[in-house]
Amino acid sequence: MINYVLDDVALIAGLVGNIEHHRRELSRLLHDAIDGGPTLEIPALCLSTAALARPAIADHVADLVAAAPTDAIAVAGLVRTDHLDALLALCPGLGWPATHAAVRALITGSPVLTAAPDRYTGTGVDILAR
Repeated sequence: MINYVLDDVALIAGLVGNIEHHRRELSRLLHDAIDGGPTLEIPALCLSTAALARPAIADHVADLVAAAPTDAIAVAGLVRTDHLDALLALCPGLGWPATHAAVRALITGSPVLTAAPDRYTGTGVDILAR
């Protein structure tokens, strides 16, 4: 079971942001997942969007996934599902990274961890704002 879905805004805030709290919080989540705590999923479109802000993010996340225990941190691909179709119809202006995070949250039943909770209004997903 995935315990949190991290979106692009959470990754950018935690890895390249200027707010120390965001960096500490993301670091704690990543280390907790590696140490057997709540598991994390990063939608691939969120990772690619965050990597546009800072290309080193992709390498950093890949290093973490490779070093972590199996399934502690996962990068999920975008797959056509009923959830995707419903979100595209319901929230056509959501944007692909947020849509991908919302789809993964709906599929896994996990909340999205984000620094921009308003972008998920009307999606029906649980949000944890940091």
